[in-house]
Amino acid sequence: MDEGKITYDDILRKYMNELHANEIILLSYYIAAINIEAVFDEVNGPDRGYKPFDGIVLTDTFESTERESTLDDDMFGTNNERLRKQQETPITAIISNPPYSGRQKNENDENENLRYPVLDDQIENTYVKKSTAKASHAVYDSYIRAIRWASNRIDKKGIIGFITSNSYIDARSLDGLRSCLHAEFNHLYVFNLKGAIRGKVGIDAKKEGKNIFPILTGVAIILLIKDDSNIHEIKYAEIEDFSSKKQKLDFLKSHFSFAHIATTSIVPSLNNDWINKERSIKNPIYIYDEKNTGKGIFYSKEIGINTKRDKWVYGYSSDKVLNNSLRMIRNYNAEVAKLKRDPKYIATKDNQKISWSDELKKKYKKGQTISFIGKKSLVKVLFRPFTKKYLYLDKEIIARPGNWKEYNTEFPTIIIPGKSNRRSFSTLVANVPIDQNIMDAGAQTFCINQNHGLFNVENIDANLVKKLGLNNKDLMPYIYSLLNSPIYKKYFYGNLKKNYPLVIKTKFKDDYIDIGRKLMSLHLNYEEVPVYDKIDVHFSTTPNYKVERMRFPKKRNDEGKNVDDKSTIKFNDSITISNIPEKAYNYIVNGKSAIEWIMDQYRVNPDRKSGITDDPNDYSDDPKYIFNLLLRIINVSVQTVDLINQLPPLEIEE
Repeated sequence: MDEGKITYDDILRKYMNELHANEIILLSYYIAAINIEAVFDEVNGPDRGYKPFDGIVLTDTFESTERESTLDDDMFGTNNERLRKQQETPITAIISNPPYSGRQKNENDENENLRYPVLDDQIENTYVKKSTAKASHAVYDSYIRAIRWASNRIDKKGIIGFITSNSYIDARSLDGLRSCLHAEFNHLYVFNLKGAIRGKVGIDAKKEGKNIFPILTGVAIILLIKDDSNIHEIKYAEIEDFSSKKQKLDFLKSHFSFAHIATTSIVPSLNNDWINKERSIKNPIYIYDEKNTGKGIFYSKEIGINTKRDKWVYGYSSDKVLNNSLRMIRNYNAEVAKLKRDPKYIATKDNQKISWSDELKKKYKKGQTISFIGKKSLVKVLFRPFTKKYLYLDKEIIARPGNWKEYNTEFPTIIIPGKSNRRSFSTLVANVPIDQNIMDAGAQTFCINQNHGLFNVENIDANLVKKLGLNNKDLMPYIYSLLNSPIYKKYFYGNLKKNYPLVIKTKFKDDYIDIGRKLMSLHLNYEEVPVYDKIDVHFSTTPNYKVERMRFPKKRNDEGKNVDDKSTIKFNDSITISNIPEKAYNYIVNGKSAIEWIMDQYRVNPDRKSGITDDPNDYSDDPKYIFNLLLRIINVSVQTVDLINQLPPLEIEE
């Protein structure tokens, strides 16, 4: 207005007739109204008098288009009148920071997201319909509902400006959303502010930088423009890796417009990828082909065990695992008995009695009791990298036990993360059952033979193995070295983010097999690897090998900041390990060094919700087991790094 581009009458018209706002929380509603009125009052000046803002509505925005009225007419008649006026008014610009909400994580909370039938059906017929992903729950996140609602509301022409989660930019499950955004809008501007550290650790988390909000979800600014033209373009930019919150905010202040940001034009791939696109090769062979088109080495896969009640059924002590499992089963059976006596009885939500899941709730509603089987259901599981725990493996109390009860330890499995993996790709091998969270997004395993009752059935496509110039004996070590190759992981980065790994034919096949065999032996037999003997161990008192929590001491870096001194580990109050080689931390599994997995997992861990304490000192009768394990893993890490560095170049033979 000061520059003469708009008049006071323009602003008055907008304020009185064309500006609308919705808020469902009463306090937030009043705060928003006051803020809007205060800004207009500054423009209006003291001589014209205070004008209330009549464009705000107390309503759930999504619910407001599900039915005709919003609140009780007798009490909120004026509010409903405002809503009707808003719904009758053409809207051409929508600005919002919609909430980001996923699914509830604790079944005891009984706090499932609301459902909006009309809006969700529209999502089903657009974003879900255009997606190739099997899991569609992510598409019903509140911010994606907001995008669908706003896209409908502006009709054929308009602008949407949102600050949202950045998951839509690259998430495999949101390929349908990306497809529809590109088709429905003529101009898309996306600025990725990163900060997505949920589920990430180590260097993966650090690269995201600090978040501009106090949240773990990444953030992006998106501008969606419909102008009814035939143009469909995407302009993309992202903040630099490792940026601090201040650096991100300073960048926004100094650039303040997409016109001042250097963007890259994006042409979506056939898979509707915007960034991290997949590389294509002739006649691809995958580790697994979920479409069953004859392109997968392994016919089937096995998902890691998902208990949905880890604290109750997992533990370092076999006796405590049995006792905790028995206690929860008894508590559950007592609840079933109460329900049978009183059909209106509401089950306990006490986390110190039961950890509920959908599967257990279904049994409860049917009045089914559970029997305690005892020691014969006790197995050792690779719970996290190089960390074994006892598990009470019974399908009656384990939500998703898989077929691990029948697992034949004679045949090792290759472990990879799920296809929606948020961390840098990594792999591991095991010869015991595994937990699904040993890798991000649900660990998946592949084995040459699968146990079917009394028989072991070959689980590989012999023709594809032959095409690769391999035999059954060399297949697993070849794949394992390939998936550990930094060159392979960099070259096929986009593929590994969105699909099962390609198994390529390489020029130096024999070298990959040889190194892969050594890596597998090292990682499968980590508990027998000699302790690393080039470190220094200092005992401040008579050595006590019990561990509470291992820690790194602090040191000053070149910038004067306090950082972890990873050359040294305080094992406990009496033992300090020093002179740990830096390269040992370069062996990364599931986003974290193998050494730090040991430090993270082998600590006394009291759980507040269940009241259960898991003590790693209970695992072995050998008092030095954890101490020696740490030294063994240092050795495993050093040897792994050396072996991986010996891998030859990735020369693909098609």
